[in-house]
Amino acid sequence: RKFKFVVGNPPWLSYRYIRRKEYQERVRRLSSRYALVDRTRAHLFTQMELATLFSAVCAHRYLAEDGTQALVMPRRVLTGAKQHAEFRNRYIWTSRLLIDCEQVAPLFNVPACVVIWRKGAERGTPPAPAGGVTMLRLKGTLPRRNLPLGQAEQHIRATEHSYAPLAAATASWYWSRVTQGASIAPRCAWFVRPPEEALVVDRHRPQLETDPSIQRQAKPPWKGQRVLGSVESDFLFATLLSDDMLPFGWRRLLMVVLPVLRDHEGRLELLKAKKAIELGRAGLAQWLLNAEALWQQHARSGSRVETIYDRLDFSRCLTRQKPVGCYKVLYNSQGTHLCSCVVDAHDGRRWRVGKIALRGFVADYVTYWFETDSDAEAHYLCAVLNAPRVDQAIKPYQTKGLFGAGAGRGERHIHRRPFEVLPIPRFEPKDHRHTRLAEISQRCHEKVSQFLATAEQKQLHGTIGRLRTRLRRELLAKALEEIDNLVTAILAD
Repeated sequence: RKFKFVVGNPPWLSYRYIRRKEYQERVRRLSSRYALVDRTRAHLFTQMELATLFSAVCAHRYLAEDGTQALVMPRRVLTGAKQHAEFRNRYIWTSRLLIDCEQVAPLFNVPACVVIWRKGAERGTPPAPAGGVTMLRLKGTLPRRNLPLGQAEQHIRATEHSYAPLAAATASWYWSRVTQGASIAPRCAWFVRPPEEALVVDRHRPQLETDPSIQRQAKPPWKGQRVLGSVESDFLFATLLSDDMLPFGWRRLLMVVLPVLRDHEGRLELLKAKKAIELGRAGLAQWLLNAEALWQQHARSGSRVETIYDRLDFSRCLTRQKPVGCYKVLYNSQGTHLCSCVVDAHDGRRWRVGKIALRGFVADYVTYWFETDSDAEAHYLCAVLNAPRVDQAIKPYQTKGLFGAGAGRGERHIHRRPFEVLPIPRFEPKDHRHTRLAEISQRCHEKVSQFLATAEQKQLHGTIGRLRTRLRRELLAKALEEIDNLVTAILAD
């Protein structure tokens, strides 16, 4: 039988944490049946939230026509996460009321919300309601958990807002052209440096070891794993991690071994150990054999990632890049605040780690990148991404972690939110505002570079968040104010 009201608190669990294979398969079948995840975008299954499937099943099986369903959900279903896009289309945009409980404490360890939805409301309703969906935002500190409603209301203040979901119609021209970097993982197999005790370095085939700096954030089973060997310098590239990225610059580049060769168009072709042997690259071949053995010993292979090469070039995020001959705009894929810089990748040989010249630049998965032949376009886009207005605009659509979430902070993932939330226009050289942004970005890059050249090592090796804040407040404040005014005017058009 069916009911006029379905009320509850469904289980909160991401698909990737389900251990039983048969239960995983059942969840996949149901998710496809209820059109929550498109089978052509199978990579989204690992991030799918079980609570959304629970909600869809309850609405179908137990809710009568015109009945109302009210479920406590993880707040991340309201953000721009791709794995929840279909759920937002069918249940969030057509809901009667949303209750945002993010700033109520103590409550749950993960920010929560309530979705109140009436069956039948989705039919004939436009995808994005004019003015958005009504949302009550609750804020307050409770004396303890599990209070009766009457007592809790004495400590909570409710304000009415409008929830405005991401609208595809406002997506930027750059949205489909900005790409996540390569999965240069496991880190211990690819991030390298010359041994500190080395007195002489062979510049053509240097002796290398796993860079110990990447071990700080390594997780089991990769933590503490090392690879040693010598590799031909043709396979050594630079990359930039988000922990070293600054607004309009970076504090250091890291060296990586990448088994790739450039084709006649400058794109990359992936090599495996057997091919390296055929090409006479004995150093690379032995390095790859060691990396393969490490992978076979410790990796958990899946249907889409069976080998270490599948991981390295996952979704072709490595081989679609141009390591030289372009300007690359980079920004962090996650973090509280947006941060962007431009890498001039026209001649990679000027980049060095120690005495070793590198062969180009490749973006890592902790960053998103856009390639262009125009330095003006690259700096224009970099300036837009560093604008405080753009950073503020994506905040409601960032997923949040535990740290700071109860206070309304704790934003984590950025991904392509700037280009989903804002209609950032394509660079137009005839628009003086666009060219002015490019000029300011170039000047800011010069300022940051000069600062890094003269700063004390203690300042450079501190917390990256503090260094970014200092640069924005002390070195870049006037430039960012002008950038913000220009970006505001451009977006207003």
